[in-house]
Amino acid sequence: MNTELLSPGEVSQWIRTPVSTLARWRCEGIGPSYLNVGRRILYRRQDVEEFLNANFHQTSCAGRA
Repeated sequence: MNTELLSPGEVSQWIRTPVSTLARWRCEGIGPSYLNVGRRILYRRQDVEEFLNANFHQTSCAGRA
């Protein structure tokens, strides 16, 4: 199993979202899945990608003037 683990700082830079927002999302249960290893928070790259894909929206205003 080759799972890439990312810190909140790395995820923050990747998805251009403040670390504080990631922390709030963890509390609210709305962000990507994460691991709590001791006192460290880690994210699997696959879980972050799935979160991004689940929140991707196509433009829905096509054809409106």
